[in-house]
Amino acid sequence: MGAVVFCNIAWMKNYRGITDEDQPYNGGSFVKENNDAMERINFLPINGKCYGFVMHRGQLHIERLDRTAIKTDVLDDVTVVWVATDDKSRKIVGWYENAEMYRDWQTYEDNQDYVEYNFCTKADNAYLIPAGLRDFSIESASQAGKGRGMGQSNVWYADSEFGQRLVPKVLKYLGEMKQKCRIVGFTLEELKKSTQIPNKTSEELLAMASEACDNGEYLKSLQICNQAQAAEETPYGAVRVCRALNLEWLFCYDEAIEVYKDALKNFTEDEYEAWLDVDARIKLSRLYRMTGKNFMAWHMEEEIFATYQKDRNNAGMVESLREMMSIAEEEKDFDRLKKLIAAFDDIGTKYCADDVDYYRGVLKKKG
Repeated sequence: MGAVVFCNIAWMKNYRGITDEDQPYNGGSFVKENNDAMERINFLPINGKCYGFVMHRGQLHIERLDRTAIKTDVLDDVTVVWVATDDKSRKIVGWYENAEMYRDWQTYEDNQDYVEYNFCTKADNAYLIPAGLRDFSIESASQAGKGRGMGQSNVWYADSEFGQRLVPKVLKYLGEMKQKCRIVGFTLEELKKSTQIPNKTSEELLAMASEACDNGEYLKSLQICNQAQAAEETPYGAVRVCRALNLEWLFCYDEAIEVYKDALKNFTEDEYEAWLDVDARIKLSRLYRMTGKNFMAWHMEEEIFATYQKDRNNAGMVESLREMMSIAEEEKDFDRLKKLIAAFDDIGTKYCADDVDYYRGVLKKKG
């Protein structure tokens, strides 16, 4: 096991988003004034990873954990011990193993949230201690004496003599707590599990799944979809779209991509499913972008554009062109960006003209 760092955050039960039952507190003035905390999703798995936030000033001094890292911006194999204060004392609430620790703020943005973080690990390496079992207290230097606990900073490198004596005790405690910690991510078994609702057709199950999804019950909806797909007499694309949408809401993006791809193979000639086909391609393109697969997103947008062009849907064509412009800018492919703007001009519409003018400005700056 590599270096160990302690991070002080607001107290929450689950760190999977703020709810009526899980409000952050004892997290400083920002949390108190805004009833919000950036660490609110420190234990929410996003496409198989957890992103950890701790409020701090300036850079993180990763060289204090590894002297050879003085010129690097990221340190691997770090154990991040998350601590927070309840009504009594500051306690360990969970930890990351094998984490990456970044010197500067990193950002991650998707269609559901915007995340700032300094730590990242696989969800399988993130352990959250149930609130009722959090019993390992970390003293404050103001109470125990200088160098004998966490100071005013929310980040403690534990590189004092006292810290070096404490770390083995903490690691021993973490090892003992592993079996008692909640699973942070969804297991493959949970994602593949089917409900056992009797006497329902695939279409009836799909209606039930759609209602559950609308109510935010994404895992329940997914598992009803799994039953619906198993019950169908012929492949039904709409069931697969519903499955993929639930996986997307559960932040299982790679799994959602595969299900959307399967849906595209199983759409019928039905008018409703023809509309779903385009919608699935749009969602698939977005997921490709979010997971860094710009090449795949580009080709998906080309297919979407061709469909809209065939239907003479100018608004759809423009929206697809706009997505391709965004990819071209990101990839710094300015020749392609110029051709896309020309394609927009050929359509002869003012729809999204302001967005296209932005890309004209990008080209102008590049000469």
